[in-house]
Amino acid sequence: MENFRITIGRQYGSGGKEIGGILSERLGIPLYDKEELMKIARDQPDYEEVRAFYEEQPVNSLLYAIAMGQGENRTGEVPFERIRRLCGSRSCILIGRCGSYIFRKDPSCVKIFIYADMDKKIQWIEKQENVSVRRARRLIEKVEEERAQFHRFYTGGSWGNVNDYDLCLDAGVTGTETAADIIMAYLKNRGFTEHE
Repeated sequence: MENFRITIGRQYGSGGKEIGGILSERLGIPLYDKEELMKIARDQPDYEEVRAFYEEQPVNSLLYAIAMGQGENRTGEVPFERIRRLCGSRSCILIGRCGSYIFRKDPSCVKIFIYADMDKKIQWIEKQENVSVRRARRLIEKVEEERAQFHRFYTGGSWGNVNDYDLCLDAGVTGTETAADIIMAYLKNRGFTEHE
């Protein structure tokens, strides 16, 4: 089997990163999330150009308006190319970072979006971050708004748009292990199997 990529977009508190970890272990392929991308980027000469992108730093609407007003948005050119090079050389899983957009025309990429209803996300964040229900809700709203702005800034599109993905799963209903089972079955159906 030739190299393939899995991109995972996720709502905050939906378990998307955990699902990515389960898939990485089952498939024996690397997972690139913020921490891993930052480790790789620190040794590169264009570190400052990609740092804000890899960290998914919030983008304000003024910056977005300026970038869009200058014609084609070239802001993501360097980090997009770096991710294409990194992920194009081997099978891997990419968490966030506009992966579904970067690999939108790649037939060897499976684009996944993980979501959950607000109550499930609150339970997850409350437990993971050890915060109150009220604080968990505020965190979810803040992070999801930042992700939407980040995605819009770099792609011009709407974050979480079902048409941008091959498979959307409600991990609040399935749980992370079963979500990973469903994704594995989908990969098999598409002809992507474990790497030897």
